Amino acid sequence: MAGIDFDDGVARMLVTAAADADDRLRASASGRRWATEGAATDFSGAYAQRFTASAEAESADRVRLARALDSLAEQVQTVTAEAHRERTRRKDLADWRHRDDERRRAAESNTLAPFGIAAESMFDPKPSETPIRPTPIVASFSASDRPRNAGASSRGRSSADPDRLRAFAAVARAWDGDLVETSGRLRVAWSAFTTHCAWATVDSATLFRGFEQYLQENAADADWVERIAEAFERAGSGHPLSNAVLDVAAAATIPAPFRKLLAGGVSPAAAARIWSGLGLTRDSGHDLAALPVSVLSMLGNLEGIPFWVRDTANRTVLAARLRRRNLDPVEKAALRNIRSSLRKDRFLIALTADVPPLAAVSIGDLDTAENVTWAVPGMGSSSVTMTGWTEVLQNLHDKQGGVGGPAQRAVIAWIGYDAPPVPSLSEPNLGVLRETAAASGAGKLAASIRGLTAARGGAMPRLHVLAHSYGTTTASLGLTKRGVHVDTFTSIASAGIPQSIADASSLSAEHVYAGQAKNTLVGVPGQGDQYAYVGRDFSFPYRKNPVSESFGAETFGTDGTGDLKPVKDHGVHTDSGNGYLDPGTESLRNVALTTTGQGAQVTGGRR
Repeated sequence: MAGIDFDDGVARMLVTAAADADDRLRASASGRRWATEGAATDFSGAYAQRFTASAEAESADRVRLARALDSLAEQVQTVTAEAHRERTRRKDLADWRHRDDERRRAAESNTLAPFGIAAESMFDPKPSETPIRPTPIVASFSASDRPRNAGASSRGRSSADPDRLRAFAAVARAWDGDLVETSGRLRVAWSAFTTHCAWATVDSATLFRGFEQYLQENAADADWVERIAEAFERAGSGHPLSNAVLDVAAAATIPAPFRKLLAGGVSPAAAARIWSGLGLTRDSGHDLAALPVSVLSMLGNLEGIPFWVRDTANRTVLAARLRRRNLDPVEKAALRNIRSSLRKDRFLIALTADVPPLAAVSIGDLDTAENVTWAVPGMGSSSVTMTGWTEVLQNLHDKQGGVGGPAQRAVIAWIGYDAPPVPSLSEPNLGVLRETAAASGAGKLAASIRGLTAARGGAMPRLHVLAHSYGTTTASLGLTKRGVHVDTFTSIASAGIPQSIADASSLSAEHVYAGQAKNTLVGVPGQGDQYAYVGRDFSFPYRKNPVSESFGAETFGTDGTGDLKPVKDHGVHTDSGNGYLDPGTESLRNVALTTTGQGAQVTGGRR
């Protein structure tokens, strides 16, 4: 039966593979229906409608795909039968021609020959010479697209039970895992068929790619549903979520409006403008927490958007990071310390991915405050000690109220730069005598000030910057940056102002104040400030003393007067209560006055 390139065994393998795939698809129907009905329970809103539409699309695709597989099996069987008939026809024709040759050779002895009649031809009709053509195989199928956002209903809300959604995803993936293997076997069988059954003709073979697309759509559905479940879990049980937020949380890629917001280089003013168009308000805290952690980690540090947004985002990210296993010990210590600092009426307005993270905690609401103070720390500061820095600044916040500052006020415990370490024998790092860290931190401080300016728009509070030790080096450079302006800059225990700053008038501040305790020897605690002069006098290049008359700052007393205690250490807090920001000190009272626009009332100063 030579002459036909058609292997019946290979064809039977394809029929078996197609029939098996058809059976498995049909068998998955009941399991998928059960999982879909379960997920639909307590699922409402536009996203529930999208889920139902997606499930209906999957069901319709599954039925069409099963029919296409059944049709493929039938077509291959038909072509196999046609191949058998063609082989038979060719054999019968070849046999007839052989007999006809024998008849011609025997014609000479045929007694009927004179009458023109062959001996056996009348009893042996010639088989057909017309080849049997195979019926073209049409194996067509394409999966439908399934929209996975709320579309025109994005301004509404949806609710769901995340456990039921996860159950759906698990069941769907289990069935699809089996079908992925089935699809693979079918494709192998088809490849063998086209190689070993070339006599067959194929008009369309989109079925195999379509099968893969169907499984890809199913996998995308499972991932989508799981992202929705994660969003509801992050938001907290029982909270309906904004469809606009779910459009971001459930998307495989960040949608265009958020991509624009999170694009690198977006200005604070542009961020404020884009955010205002998203329709999310302060009542949308649960919605915001539902966003993916990757998005929240960017929002939490995005200058120009409302600070309630940043606080909600950063708290969610903080909790997620603390749940990770095998955290770096330094990162874990810092994150726990930051968490401990977040008492009532405190806001986590910055949290970077660094180890330890850079962070900022606001004591008071920056979205409504009438008076805002950035507090920039000096050498040795990091978020590992965020609680200590925040508690010290609680002293300032309280004292600002005590000296008649606005009721709506905020003090920012800003650890937004990598401060140089305290030099020691074990770590002889002399970065505190250089300006490298200050130059880096200056840009970050300036960005923070610009961010608040953009976020508050026309409702601007009075702005103040307080800096301690090496923080004065950092902050003074920050106040020379473009687009930055504050009402006051207050320096305490300064490690020196860079030479690039000519005098107080070079800073973008309406008033510049400076306070400095009396100098004492390094290693002699409890007598005065034992470190500030070292930072100024031994720095390279040499840095300026902001309390010197030539610099032109308005100075204030720190050595105590009347009932107010003196400062007896370089630190902001000491066990004896004689740090620059300890309660009852002359220094704390004067700083509270300068940072609330009442600098004219400071004690012990020079103007």
